Amino acid sequence: MQLEKNYTKVIQISLVGLNKSLLLIPMALIFLMSNFEPIQAQKVNQIAAIVNDKVISTFDLQERIQLIIFSAGLPNNDKQKRSLAPQVLRDLIDETLKNEEAERLNISVTNKEMNSALSRIEKLNNIPQGSFNDMIKSNGISAKAALSQISASIIWQKFIGRRVVPTIEISEEEVEKVIKRIDSVKGKIQYHINEVLLPIDEISQKQTISDLANRLVEQIRNGTDIKKIARQFSTSASAAIGGDIGWIQEGELNDNANQAINKLKVGEVTNPILTQDGYLILQIKNKRKLKSIENDDTIVSLRQIIKTIDKKTSNNYLNSAIKEIEKSLKDVVGCRKFNKIAKKIGTPQPRKPSRYRLGDLNEKLRIIAANLEIGIPSKAVLNENNIQIIMICERQDSEDLEKNKIRNTLLRQRIDMLSRRYLRDLRQSAFIDLRI
Repeated sequence: MQLEKNYTKVIQISLVGLNKSLLLIPMALIFLMSNFEPIQAQKVNQIAAIVNDKVISTFDLQERIQLIIFSAGLPNNDKQKRSLAPQVLRDLIDETLKNEEAERLNISVTNKEMNSALSRIEKLNNIPQGSFNDMIKSNGISAKAALSQISASIIWQKFIGRRVVPTIEISEEEVEKVIKRIDSVKGKIQYHINEVLLPIDEISQKQTISDLANRLVEQIRNGTDIKKIARQFSTSASAAIGGDIGWIQEGELNDNANQAINKLKVGEVTNPILTQDGYLILQIKNKRKLKSIENDDTIVSLRQIIKTIDKKTSNNYLNSAIKEIEKSLKDVVGCRKFNKIAKKIGTPQPRKPSRYRLGDLNEKLRIIAANLEIGIPSKAVLNENNIQIIMICERQDSEDLEKNKIRNTLLRQRIDMLSRRYLRDLRQSAFIDLRI
């Protein structure tokens, strides 16, 4: 199924603060932050919560809070720890429920998957391969807490991939409907946005979540990267990629959100916005005027032959050189043969064909590339300093690319909704006993 292939692109493992579903427990289990003592004042072996037959200790809670403060770049003080404690405990409860459900379905994490995740984290954080544990420990973070969070994230993603994604169907009609909407608002403003979504499952949670949202906005305005905040706190499917939801149209969000982003400059962040799903925080990465889907967005993979010439070269020599190159390519069909001829002529070739957006090519090449058949060499193009011949190896039409983007967006939204629903059902059927 195409959706299952797209899923691996939609849900990604990112930085140390991997995406976690910080969904909230029912009203009967809500507790006020004022009831929380500083974590250091609690006994480290005290029970924080019991989830079915699993115990979450205050030591587990303390270690996870420290990990979140580090990975999200938040201030490391008692006030911050106290304010995070309720949310983090709810996170640990949800994580326990996810792991239990995955275990019931025989879903686990392999060593290969863990090593792959750690390698990606190291790469994204620009730290040497194999140094994850050292990096964590040097910052006073428990390696066990970090690895537990990573493992839980992988397990839930595998679970979603097996149990949720196969139930989703994105029809061609849904995609076409979005394309028509894009074309109908040509000329309006589009926003590239990062989001943080903090859901409200029960009305009694509203003030607690509002307070958290305001603190997070303050941290972002003080310089904390919204991507780190999203990975640690957002419950949207976009959290795994730092809350990046890509380009959205003016008027596409609800009225409160539309009004909020219309007032912002690039780089600014909204105040918490109350929506039917919870509190939403938005940051504008960029703005642009929306255009309809155009051929200039077509992506072409091509190979080329370039023969350098001197400005003083005579026309006779140029004509002779062009005829010689075109003669060598007379019966050539396909990029593999073109590649061999190019090397013989003296043009070094990359291992894979170069990829270009059609609109980024110069005018001469853009016209040629737009009309050239795949696998057929072009006529020679005479530039100021060289003779150039190209061959298109692959073409991805702009409409197909746009459809894939739209399909992935719809898939992400559907995954988000269904995974929340599944977790809510797990929570409602579980025995959860809060002890602090």
